[in-house]
Amino acid sequence: MKRDRRLRRLIPLYIASALLLFWALAPIYWVAVSSISNRIELYARPYKIWFPSEPTLEHYVTLFTTGAAYRDGGFSPTAGLIGAGLRNSIIISVASAAIVTVVSTGAGYVFARLRFRFKQTAFYFLMLLMPLPVWVALIALFFLLTNLNLIDTLHGLIMLFVVFMLPLSVWLMSTFIRDIPEEIEDAALVDGCTRWQLLPRIVFPLARPGMIAVFLVALLTSWNNFLLPLIFSRTSASQPMTVVLTLFIGQYEVAWEDMSAAAVLTMLPPFLMALFFQRYLVRGLTAGAVK
Repeated sequence: MKRDRRLRRLIPLYIASALLLFWALAPIYWVAVSSISNRIELYARPYKIWFPSEPTLEHYVTLFTTGAAYRDGGFSPTAGLIGAGLRNSIIISVASAAIVTVVSTGAGYVFARLRFRFKQTAFYFLMLLMPLPVWVALIALFFLLTNLNLIDTLHGLIMLFVVFMLPLSVWLMSTFIRDIPEEIEDAALVDGCTRWQLLPRIVFPLARPGMIAVFLVALLTSWNNFLLPLIFSRTSASQPMTVVLTLFIGQYEVAWEDMSAAAVLTMLPPFLMALFFQRYLVRGLTAGAVK
């Protein structure tokens, strides 16, 4: 009887979990199926294709050969756009994540270990920037980057991502470093180690899980971001993959099959990264953020 009652209580939870899983995976499945479907099946009404009768990789080949950017009137080959978009996404996300990781680790150590005047005030001010919506500062940022000639540049986008991801990263690293026993550092100082030597020899190795977590979060955040690159990039010189996807939406036509193939290519890197580095991400977040 107890087992039956417990099972009846769990049934709604299982149903809700299944519905939530379907809600999350259905769009991804539709994009993947659309990328290997031909146009006749994809545009059929009513839509009855759960899996194409004749799967094809033609759209992936088209992206890197003769495809066109429909927003540009069909004259810009997507081969150059996709290659440039992938290159820009990799440069922006990796550089932003690396800078955020190094700076947040140093700043986190300062707030966690050192004592100086107005430390709490500075830390609270930094934390107040964390819930600030991006769109609040868009006009001021656009004016600033225009005067600095950083519009449509990789440097400008990297700087924006670093600024907006630093508050959360500093908070995470300062919390993580506080959990490291201070006696270890005291022993190193007694043995003659300086404060500058503590970071590479003691702090960085012990804080490695937190640093990996910060790097992965920053990498995924910058890779998946759409708003900032849409506003601050104009050409293939700085447009990442998230913006390149919009070029398949034209005035008279939407190339769903080509855009779906490009979307799959955009989703693969963060998906594989989360799959293979999941344990580092979970370990770093739980060890650094949970007391």
